[in-house]
Amino acid sequence: MSKNQTLFQKLISENLISSQTKQTARHSMWLKIVIMLGTVFLCGFLFFFHPEQKIEGAARHNLAVGTVWSGSTLIADFTFPIYKSNTKYAEEQQHARESASLVFVLDNSKESVLLDKVFEILDSLKNITKESNKSLSDPLSDRSLNQILRVPSNQRPAKIATLRREVGSFIEKTYRNGLIDINLDKISSADIIVRIPPNREYPLLKSGLSDRGTFASKLKSFADKELPDFSSLIFEIVSRYSQPNLIYSNDLTENARLIAEKSVPKTSGIVRKNEVIINKGESLTDDAISKIRSYWTSNQLRDEGSHSILSIIGNFGHSAIVYSMLMLYLFFIRKRIFEDNFQILVLSASLIAVSLAAWVTVEVPSSLPIECLIFLPALSMLAAIIFDSRTAFYATVTMSLMVAGIRGNDYITGTAMLFAGILAAYTVRDIQSRTQMFRTIFYIFIGLSFAMTIFGLELSLDLEAIALRLLLSLINATLAPVITFGALFLIERISNLATDLRIKEYDNLNHPLLVKMNEAAPGTYQHTLGVALLAERSAQAIGANPLLSKVGAYFHDIGKIAKAEYFTENQLEIGNKHDLLPPNRSALAIKDHVSDGIKIAKQYKLPQRLVDFIPMHHGTSLIRHFYAKALEEAQGTDSVVSEEDYRYPGPKPNSKETAILMICDAAEAISRVKDLDKDSIKEKISQSITEKVLDGQFDNSNLTFEEVRIIKDTIFKTIVAKSHQRVSYKEIPKIEENK
Repeated sequence: MSKNQTLFQKLISENLISSQTKQTARHSMWLKIVIMLGTVFLCGFLFFFHPEQKIEGAARHNLAVGTVWSGSTLIADFTFPIYKSNTKYAEEQQHARESASLVFVLDNSKESVLLDKVFEILDSLKNITKESNKSLSDPLSDRSLNQILRVPSNQRPAKIATLRREVGSFIEKTYRNGLIDINLDKISSADIIVRIPPNREYPLLKSGLSDRGTFASKLKSFADKELPDFSSLIFEIVSRYSQPNLIYSNDLTENARLIAEKSVPKTSGIVRKNEVIINKGESLTDDAISKIRSYWTSNQLRDEGSHSILSIIGNFGHSAIVYSMLMLYLFFIRKRIFEDNFQILVLSASLIAVSLAAWVTVEVPSSLPIECLIFLPALSMLAAIIFDSRTAFYATVTMSLMVAGIRGNDYITGTAMLFAGILAAYTVRDIQSRTQMFRTIFYIFIGLSFAMTIFGLELSLDLEAIALRLLLSLINATLAPVITFGALFLIERISNLATDLRIKEYDNLNHPLLVKMNEAAPGTYQHTLGVALLAERSAQAIGANPLLSKVGAYFHDIGKIAKAEYFTENQLEIGNKHDLLPPNRSALAIKDHVSDGIKIAKQYKLPQRLVDFIPMHHGTSLIRHFYAKALEEAQGTDSVVSEEDYRYPGPKPNSKETAILMICDAAEAISRVKDLDKDSIKEKISQSITEKVLDGQFDNSNLTFEEVRIIKDTIFKTIVAKSHQRVSYKEIPKIEENK
């Protein structure tokens, strides 16, 4: 094992093989690049991916009948067709489909078969008797048989000839008009199409058609009126053997419907070059809106061939520029977040999710202003809770710009979401319980409704349209805490990322670790309470996170539980063990409280945000006492004292909160040194801070010199207030009783 290995490397090589893979992934530069490029690609893809090529520019999103055209006068610089809206075109296609005539195939054999059968039966009636009727395969009913038997035998041929003529005429007329094999009420059009194989067609009016039911009615009416003496006979014979001659074809009908759909024109007119499309200040009508949208669509189609590749490159560039705003902020201001790939992934996933929501509001055809439902405020809340309000602000700006870009430079929606998102983020910056998230419903609704109302008035929307936007804004605001809570629950379960809400759960002096510290290392416990007070007040003074600073202070020295007797504050009735150890062994024992602390924290599954305080409260600072002692003992000898052997393994503080703890830890220890007056304490604290600054301990913490000064003043005031002395009260003298 290398002598210069860091503490984390030692721990990983000893017993955290699985954790090694996880940490490598979370800090891998290659994985970070993949996440960034993936985010840019997915968001950029949403800029230009439109399944139906519905590219209409910014005008698509802010056009409503009755509003005022606020742009400059729009003049056509080329001739273009006026495209119907997608909704209208779909409605016309549906109407054409429903109006398409049903197609039937003609079967001429059905008519001849029926005539032959009817004539055959009628001819056989010339000599029929009751006995011969019984021998037939399909005997006539008694009523029908009696109608023919009443006619004398010598008169039957003439009657049958009349029946043949009349019935034949009825059948021919009926089949000529069409007898169909489906119910008439299934035909919604005025006519049908009759297909004569192989490929000849002709229309047939619905009014003349017969189905089985109407055929029976017509037959009975005909028989009763024209042949009353033989009505039962004629009805029985014809109805028994009749078959439809028009057979419905589902395949041919579906083809006819498709042809009808395709025949609907997509355009409704034309605009000539140099024609005024709309004047500035003119109220928008349906016709004007159609022309404006058609102009944008035609312009896109004209440029599609020569500029499509450049346009796509521009879309990805647009996405990259917006995304880089957030990444540059993290790189320069929040390196702690930038170095953690999981945290980068959370922010990137939020950006992708809100971009996808914006894309859906463009692609889904709806007369409702569904852009009001984009859940950007919920993700702003999530960023504020997981990270901090400043990071949430930058994330909100980035998401709002992406929403506006994907929706075709929709400034209004982007600004409304930005306003509501900032309100949502700032109202949860000091959140102490999960139920507080639900109060943001009011603030998100106020933000969205105020912005939508103002922009609605600017666009001259009517009250009904504004009210509809307010309703959808209320739905968005109501769902925001639910979305935030669900995402927060998922993130906390799949990672060790701890929000302030989770950190709050550890703000409890009855935590098993703190109880154990109080029992095993009471001096360290009292030191911890003092440091926590200083850290909390210092964080409040500079606008850092007071909760994280205080709770981090609670657990920063838990490693001393393992070897409490090696630390002065716990050596109450025993001698100083370091008097019996060489300086290098003493320094090693002191450094061990950092490695022991991390091990204990892992055993108790403390969040990583709290574990960070354990190594960072010392950083890579020098254990000055034992280093000085080693130098003294090495004088006059050939031994060489390495400064690295007397430095803590680090890493250095990477946040204001861990830097505050480093200062407060040393300051609290100084305040307990015997025989130091207030001025000496202040001088020692200033000296300690200066040494740490010069040693580069705060290089990664983002602390400014002004903030360091404020922390120093806050610590000194707190120590003075805590160590104030009371006056000595007089005792009541004893009065001797008179004897």
